[in-house]
Amino acid sequence: MLAVVAVIAAFLINGLPFSARAGASDSGQQQKPQPQSPREPQSPREAPPRNQEPHDPDDSPIRLGTELVVLDVTVVDSANKPIMDLNQDQFQIFEDKIPQKVEFFTKEQVPVSLVFTIDTSGSMRAKLDTVIKASTNLIKASRQGDEVAVIEFKEEPVLLEEFTNDINDAVYALEGMVARSQTAMLDALYLAADYAHKEGKNRRKAVIIVTDGEDKDSQYKLDEVVDHLREADVQIYLIGFTNDLEKGGGWVFSKSPKDKAEGLLNKVASETGGRAFFPRELSEVHTIAQQISTDLRTQYTIGYYPTNTRRDGTFRSVRVAVNGGNRRLVPRTRNGYTAPRDGQASSSTNK
Repeated sequence: MLAVVAVIAAFLINGLPFSARAGASDSGQQQKPQPQSPREPQSPREAPPRNQEPHDPDDSPIRLGTELVVLDVTVVDSANKPIMDLNQDQFQIFEDKIPQKVEFFTKEQVPVSLVFTIDTSGSMRAKLDTVIKASTNLIKASRQGDEVAVIEFKEEPVLLEEFTNDINDAVYALEGMVARSQTAMLDALYLAADYAHKEGKNRRKAVIIVTDGEDKDSQYKLDEVVDHLREADVQIYLIGFTNDLEKGGGWVFSKSPKDKAEGLLNKVASETGGRAFFPRELSEVHTIAQQISTDLRTQYTIGYYPTNTRRDGTFRSVRVAVNGGNRRLVPRTRNGYTAPRDGQASSSTNK
């Protein structure tokens, strides 16, 4: 929600990868914000042939139809506690309900490319200081190899800090945020996922988005964002301050703003294997930040070669099942991926 002059100034100073949203085009329609890469795209390295032992998944690209599809899987028990004592033979993968053979399995921690995407609209003014402190603590818990980027969004998403390993640079970007104006959450979500997918050097990529849950100014629609998230393979974690929105009760024929906002955030999280949190008190943000950090550090990496090798651009649903014996365990991963078409590089390629 920066004024146009401020966005242009920030672009000149920081070399932002997001273009300012254009005004009316020649056809009289507004153009959607488009991501622009500030660096040359990285060339993916070759993935292991089918008959060879896979390389570390952090180093190997994935080309659907011929190469591994890799899933990051979080498993929790009935108390929502992460479980990390499972073996490969306790997992099953289904693509479009068809069983797949697990070819690669590891529970080693891997570096993360993490994008903090913070709502700095006027409605977040009273919450912003606490959000910044919690985000700063999470950044300071970074491990070797992690990289962090910072985006803020009002009317438009603005990249304040490109991916960096320098904690101080990321913290400085967070501390310079000021809340005012409207909210373009879906635009920010779309472009943050796109930036993480294209510019993150680590295979595991995630976006943490903090918002009051209402979207009032986006050009992108929810179905467009969901389709893009399916292609980007980026986990989305959302912290939604929805308590201030109007609640259900008097809304007979439609959902209340609060229900709509929480439904949207939950859908985005479930599509990507992330999580949505709805704190009742501002003080809960620090605990939630720690939960997200734990979640990112306690994941299994599982790979399989799809039995469906067609490159037809269709969406392939994915489900992971876990045999926990006497324990009731719940696995969480992305809901699927969009297969590439012939002549198109896989959108799920890992760098």
